Amino acid sequence: MGDEEWKRLNITKGRTSYSQERIWLDEPIRSTYTAKDENLYDYNYVKVYQIEDGFLSINRFRQSIENVIKRNEIFQTELDYSLDEHGIEQIIKKSNKLNDSFEITKVDVFDQDKINEIIYSEQITKHFDLNKGEIFRCHLLKQSNKDKNRLIKNDFILLIFHHSAIDNYSRFLFLKQLTSEYQNEKINLEENENQLRFIDYSYYERQLDLTKCEEFWQELFSDYSFKQRINLPYDNKLIFISSGSIYSFQIDKSLTRQIFRYKKKQNINFFRLFLSTFYCYLFKITQDTDFSVLGVTPNRYKSQLTNIIGPFENFIVYRHNLDPHQSFNQFIQTIDEFCTNIKENSFYPYQNLIAYARKFGSNQTPFSQVSLRVDIIDDQWNLDPENNLLLNEINLTNHREFKRETKLCPVDLTLNVKINLEKQTIQFYFEYANKLFDEKTIDTFADRFKKILEHLFDIQSNFDLDEEPIYKLSIILPYEESLINDLKVNDRPELTYR
Repeated sequence: MGDEEWKRLNITKGRTSYSQERIWLDEPIRSTYTAKDENLYDYNYVKVYQIEDGFLSINRFRQSIENVIKRNEIFQTELDYSLDEHGIEQIIKKSNKLNDSFEITKVDVFDQDKINEIIYSEQITKHFDLNKGEIFRCHLLKQSNKDKNRLIKNDFILLIFHHSAIDNYSRFLFLKQLTSEYQNEKINLEENENQLRFIDYSYYERQLDLTKCEEFWQELFSDYSFKQRINLPYDNKLIFISSGSIYSFQIDKSLTRQIFRYKKKQNINFFRLFLSTFYCYLFKITQDTDFSVLGVTPNRYKSQLTNIIGPFENFIVYRHNLDPHQSFNQFIQTIDEFCTNIKENSFYPYQNLIAYARKFGSNQTPFSQVSLRVDIIDDQWNLDPENNLLLNEINLTNHREFKRETKLCPVDLTLNVKINLEKQTIQFYFEYANKLFDEKTIDTFADRFKKILEHLFDIQSNFDLDEEPIYKLSIILPYEESLINDLKVNDRPELTYR
């Protein structure tokens, strides 16, 4: 990769990054599905906040957003195919006005159905157009017209992004910059003028030598059968792509504390911890050992990229052949080393790996069965501490009132883990293809996953993490244990008394 510093370039036009290219090429494919069903949505990410305390100045907030957009040219970038470049091109069109992308709606904020309807309409919005650089919206929901320039307690802020402009970490950066702007913090303009932009990164990324990286991935999959499928217990016939549902579940506080303690003791990050656990879980429910789990990497492999807003994320395939005779602690060390090797080669474009898989007769989506996503979250936004302006995030993924069954679901089964470090909480949810799995099956999946967490981490568990092999882990549920015990009793030979 090299440690040389990348310089800011005086360009407003150039090839897209690999991630932009992947999104641009993927969107029309998914559009063939959303066109058949106007209720299906994809690629719109909505962050929903509700004011807990204080009040918000609408004019000041709008100006703050415009300043953030002005500072980050990714929000002023058009994507289109260039005949001259024989590829997808990005063009910066200077504009820092929100115009029609800033909307205010008067609504009864306690009308749950109406709020749900508005949020859903933003998730399927047709306002976005990549070819015109229209990739961000802000929608305010206020309960009163008495003060047109204020949002007050219980009012909502909806920030809507297209994935071509932003990734998970970038959303954190967006809120950080927006907070600074709203609090009128002074920005070092000279520093901003010299800061690397996303279009600069895209140029340098295209110059990277991928030879060694390609060799790593081809070696990882050298003995892999791309036509093989994990033996997941599907309820229905396989189809190419499905709508998706979300099933959230919780674990108790005691178990959560033990997971945090184990993570600290092993000095391993949460993604690697839950990847190890997920491998064990998949082994127990399928009896397979060779798994390709799709994951996401931040892909910010240079310190210069830390503060740039843009779609850096890359998909990574964590292919590992599990040894069920290892102890869990041995397995954790194996996965830690494995992930370190993956990280060093994580900038290899996902579309290149897909192309490689298709050379061997793979289907259109060779890594579409299982995936894992682990995110660090903060469910409160302290926008203006001086005026006690505090907002709570409405987490749509586990909010019972905002249940979704119409999102495109290109991966059959995804385990999502959301971790709040400050509050030391962990939230889980499965996102699943609802044409492949019945909800009852996913409910059982969740119970079995909780069971394996208890077996591994619960303080009352007698499973020896240093000595006992992985294959001895249990996902048998209490009612199944009762049935097994009943069968054992009934199978006993009758005793003969004399």
